[in-house]
Amino acid sequence: MKKKCKKIAAILACAALTMAVLAGCGKSTASLETTSQQQKDEEKSTGEAPASESENESVSESASDEVSESATSGQPASEAAQSSAGTDSLVVAMTKDQSTITPFTYINGTPGFDVMRFMYDSLFTINQENEAVPWMVDDSYEVSEDYKTYKVTLLEGQKWHDGKPVTADDVKFTFEYVLTQTLGRWITIASQVESIEVNGNDITFTLSDPNPDFIRSGLADMRIVAKHMYEGVTDGTTVENMGSGAYKMSEYKPEQYYTLEAQEDYFKGTPKVKTIQMPVIADGAARQQSLISGEIAAYTGSITPEMIDTYEAAENIKLIETEGYASTLLLFNCERAPFNEANFRKALTYAVNLDEIIDQVCLGRAQKGTAGYIKSGLKEYTEGLDYEFNVTKAEQMLDELGYTEKDSDGMRLTKEGEKMDLELLVQSGNTLRMRTAELLAAQLAKAGVRVTVNAMESQTVDEKVWPEFDVSKGRDYDMAMWGWSAPVIQKAGSILTSCYSDFVEGGDNLGGYKSEAFDTLAAQYLKSADVNERLNLSHEMQKLAAEEAPFVTLFFEDTISAVNTSLYDGWVSAKGTYAFHTFSFLPQEK
Repeated sequence: MKKKCKKIAAILACAALTMAVLAGCGKSTASLETTSQQQKDEEKSTGEAPASESENESVSESASDEVSESATSGQPASEAAQSSAGTDSLVVAMTKDQSTITPFTYINGTPGFDVMRFMYDSLFTINQENEAVPWMVDDSYEVSEDYKTYKVTLLEGQKWHDGKPVTADDVKFTFEYVLTQTLGRWITIASQVESIEVNGNDITFTLSDPNPDFIRSGLADMRIVAKHMYEGVTDGTTVENMGSGAYKMSEYKPEQYYTLEAQEDYFKGTPKVKTIQMPVIADGAARQQSLISGEIAAYTGSITPEMIDTYEAAENIKLIETEGYASTLLLFNCERAPFNEANFRKALTYAVNLDEIIDQVCLGRAQKGTAGYIKSGLKEYTEGLDYEFNVTKAEQMLDELGYTEKDSDGMRLTKEGEKMDLELLVQSGNTLRMRTAELLAAQLAKAGVRVTVNAMESQTVDEKVWPEFDVSKGRDYDMAMWGWSAPVIQKAGSILTSCYSDFVEGGDNLGGYKSEAFDTLAAQYLKSADVNERLNLSHEMQKLAAEEAPFVTLFFEDTISAVNTSLYDGWVSAKGTYAFHTFSFLPQEK
């Protein structure tokens, strides 16, 4: 364990050295961060607190010996890493600390939820083809014609990381326990379930209302937890990490590193890599240097497009690119003036030039969003809802709303003739969003709307946009940059969860949007057992959202992973996600 810790410390020290050298060349921290994108959120986009000075000192001190050993070994860094670890041990950097990464403590979708999937299983899973398939359960599951009853059979041979067997009672307990906690993601799923019956390994879910998408949006998402770990515990965040997945967390040092150990008797086969060491390297330049030099084999999340040429020119670096589903959004606080006027929000959409944003920020590697929110290619996508870029129309609408007076800079005043300065919140560690925010401010200024970009710690943005990760707690912002990752975007009814004013079913309604017409359609959608009727209702909800613009869906960025194949060549491409996922480490079915 001491040698393992020294190696991780060495990587962290090298990352710190990279920062120091670049800073000495006159580059600011902000400019360094332009080399890498902090990742999109699935449910949360919160930041991490810096490590204490004493922790940083101990890392540097212990790392010095390891760096000296490597320097005198006569091997390049990549060769030293490969010969000492091979596929028995692999180093993959985490872009940010994610607490203890349980279903109740993970912080971000990427990397938190993604890494949690290594440790906590779900009844179904999303495979490499982006399909929901049985995982913990037998292939012969049953779904009633009215989509209200789902019967599955738990597979034998599954174990918790403490060696105890996974049972159907654990599954039933999970769906009941999450309703006593505060995380909206799990509550939205479990609140649909009217009853759960267990008979041996057979589990029957009866839903209150029909849901043809319950396998993907519910059973493939809900992480199963151990009844003997959580029973009687009021606060689930206090329970240690202990799942039934392919890997268990054997060590965690906050803000510094995680260590994952493979479960050799995992029911899907022994993972191909025994130990995954995960140092937390928040700076993009340091991650880039560590990957190219062979100190790390990969890192969580996607790379930014401007890094493609650098990685393509580097030896042993392979790029894995797939279609992306994670979104980048401009949120409006629909409860606060002037955004409580639908036509004001709509006017701003005409001033947004998506082509310019995708060309300049994403370098063309993204798909434009539409006013209907749903990504093209998904089943519920509605055609004909493309945004129109027309500054003249934006100005005309603003004039008609009464925002006619302007100051000496040509910026519009409020209807009462006072200065109007709208604030746009953005996560300071997320370069892509910061660039997008600055470009949005410049575009809106052409319509006479003054916008001030305010970069804050991710956690601070969360507290203002999504306090306690509960939309019923309110919101305190004008506009904000945001994003949802693939699972949120791909689930059926995602427009409903983002716009429904019932904050249980509308758990993603971060802008507090409310429309009686939309709510009526949403209620009908939830009650319907007819797949075609639900599809038509989704189209109608999207058309209404397009007219009232509760947010702007800016783009869906391509997913691009960079991996060092000299350290590991088992990476598997999977649609809609990056290379660091469980299928890259599990035996492949023949």
